[in-house]
Amino acid sequence: MTKGLNNSSDTSQKDFSLPRAKILRGRKNFQRLFESDVTTLRNTCINFRFRTYSEAESECLMGFIVKKKLGNAVKRNRVKRLMKEAYRLNQHLLTDFVHSHNLCLHGAFLANTIEMTFDEAEQNIKKLLSDVRDHLLSTTDN
Repeated sequence: MTKGLNNSSDTSQKDFSLPRAKILRGRKNFQRLFESDVTTLRNTCINFRFRTYSEAESECLMGFIVKKKLGNAVKRNRVKRLMKEAYRLNQHLLTDFVHSHNLCLHGAFLANTIEMTFDEAEQNIKKLLSDVRDHLLSTTDN
């Protein structure tokens, strides 16, 4: 067992990091997610809006949104951190599929409530990611 640069063991080949380059940024990108041709999947605590592009570069960018009316900044930021961490740990459920099918996917997780635990956030995000993968699989086969 070898140690990598970050002093962790190299037992798994999956990349569980979430650098800033993988987070959706920019006003135009977010505006595109709220147009009419965007697919929305709903869950109990979190909704997911996404759009695919048939560009040559396969990338998967995600945004995390909590409405201001749900609570103050401290509570909203906590929920965003929970969603980011849950996505970071489970992003392989979607990114492997996106890279293998040469797709470009932009998506955003929208919190419905600020009263959620990490376990609830992780369960919701896992379910949404598998639903997105199934949806993309059914649309790419046609």
